[in-house]
Amino acid sequence: MSDHSSMTFEQRVDALGLCLNDTEDDIIDCIRRHRGDIAALTIQKMSQELYVAPNSIMRLAKKLGYSGFAELKFSIQNERAATDAPFSRQLLEMLPNNIVKTLDIIDMDQVRAVASLLRRSHGCILAGVGDSSYYCELLGKNLRCVDMPAQYFQHIHDMIYAVQHGDANDAVLIISARGENQRLVDLARRVREKGMTVVSITHMKENPLAAQAQYNLYFWGEHRLVQDYNVTDRIGLMLLIRLLSEVFWQSCGFAP
Repeated sequence: MSDHSSMTFEQRVDALGLCLNDTEDDIIDCIRRHRGDIAALTIQKMSQELYVAPNSIMRLAKKLGYSGFAELKFSIQNERAATDAPFSRQLLEMLPNNIVKTLDIIDMDQVRAVASLLRRSHGCILAGVGDSSYYCELLGKNLRCVDMPAQYFQHIHDMIYAVQHGDANDAVLIISARGENQRLVDLARRVREKGMTVVSITHMKENPLAAQAQYNLYFWGEHRLVQDYNVTDRIGLMLLIRLLSEVFWQSCGFAP
């Protein structure tokens, strides 16, 4: 890795030579096309444009010697600004892996779109079970501090009741690390039937909850068990919730 630290993006690509496959060549061409607006390029946009899996993009960033896609973008920006690129590596390598991976996959266009949705909504219902309920409560408090009507509940029956008596102009934000909890998937279907908007926050992968939502926000937090105890890392989820809160506050005129 240290041998790559002073190399430009193109030098790293040249160094790999024939070790790149066709999919990786397509990803590199896409990065080149977006070099002028690299800060706005996200893994989700690239995967949709190229019809490739997000993990393929992340693997290529590692193969090129970056800590992740976030450093790749930061490094290319630094090349254009003629600044000290190796500093980006020092900065990102100080962060936990899940934070770096979450930074890789955050789609700021989606974050801003969800913040705008919340601004337009009459109210927000926050849904999550188990450990996710703590993050529903935290986000609810962050919304309510600027007078956004936000409801969060401990029990699924209360969530269902709130949806049944909700307004078509309400937004329902559902947090589920794996996006596979059937009760929450069924709740999302009820929300859609009521004409309300669903926002999902899940780990970055295809999942049934995200398939039901009009807006998807992703963090990196792979499911992990230790002696059958759920110890899934939710650092990335906390980062995403804080980022969404900050963007929402700014949209309400509460800039830092």
